[in-house]
Amino acid sequence: MEEDDIHEIGEEEREKLNDVDYLTGNPLATDILLYAVPVCGPYNAVQSYKYHVKIVPGPLKKGKAAKTALNLFTHMPEATTREKELIKACTDPELVAAIIGNARVTAAGRGGEEFKPLVN
Repeated sequence: MEEDDIHEIGEEEREKLNDVDYLTGNPLATDILLYAVPVCGPYNAVQSYKYHVKIVPGPLKKGKAAKTALNLFTHMPEATTREKELIKACTDPELVAAIIGNARVTAAGRGGEEFKPLVN
C-alpha cells in the first residue's frame, strides 16, 4: 500500500469519521459495498465516478431518464454482481429526487452514444 500512497489511519482518527467519509465514487475490489447512492451534479464533479452518465435537456421525464441510466449501469461489463444488486436496489423516489426533469441520457466515454428510454 506504500506504493499507492495509501496509509492506514489510527483508531483515534477512525472514531472521528462520519458516514460521509465512507462514501466513494470509485469502489475498490476489496471494499465492502453497503449501499448505492444516486447523485446528480456538475459533470466535472462526477466524471471520475465509476458509474456516470451525462444528462442534458431532452424529452424524457425524470423516471424514464433514471431507468435508462440504471439500465446502462447494470449492463456495463465491468460491473460486479454486488454493484448491480445495489444499483437495482435504488428506489424510484430516490432516483427521481436525484435527477433533473426533461432530460436525455448520454453515455460518457462511449462515443457520445445516446440511450433510448426503457419501455414499460
